[in-house]
Amino acid sequence: MSKKERARQIILYAVYITSVCCLQVTFPHVFRIFGRTCDLMLVFVVLAGYLFGTMDGIVVGLIVGMFRDYFSGPVIRGLDGAPVAVLGIGLLAFFYIGILSSLMFRKRFRRKYNLALLQVILISVIYYSLGHIISFVYLTLSHNIESYHSLKYILFSSIALQIVVNVIVAVPLLLLLRFAGPYKKGIRSGLVDGYSVEDRRWQKI
Repeated sequence: MSKKERARQIILYAVYITSVCCLQVTFPHVFRIFGRTCDLMLVFVVLAGYLFGTMDGIVVGLIVGMFRDYFSGPVIRGLDGAPVAVLGIGLLAFFYIGILSSLMFRKRFRRKYNLALLQVILISVIYYSLGHIISFVYLTLSHNIESYHSLKYILFSSIALQIVVNVIVAVPLLLLLRFAGPYKKGIRSGLVDGYSVEDRRWQKI
């Protein structure tokens, strides 16, 4: 990759990540559909990992995860009952999301763009399902739970609706990445048949 292409990649990624994170946090009501706020951060990490490989997914996932923790990290009650912010959960979660999104369907489907939406759906199901499970377990163990959402609410009003709005916002994001970068013509030259030499470097971290 030439210096010009590298500079373009870094600048566009910086613009995309800043925009996605700031828009989701600052204007959540603007991106609210069917009573659910579009998860721009999650969708962007999934698309970046799926379209451009493992290293892009890892770097984007770590940076977006750091913003996630800073802006809306989970808060739990300490031993003294005072609320304590838990940092690192979003960073770790989005790190693995970046890796997972770069590996799913890679060999068989060779990163076809129409399957990027399927990636968003599958990873959204995993992410929000685990979120509900972890929340339920934590509240139960901490004895702070009197009642939790019903299974019907979790499946349809929470997860299903969130997936719908994520897919809706994924379409323009996919078109943006495909036609505006961070790589020219939306194609990373280092990817051959969906693989990259860099895709295995994360295993050495």
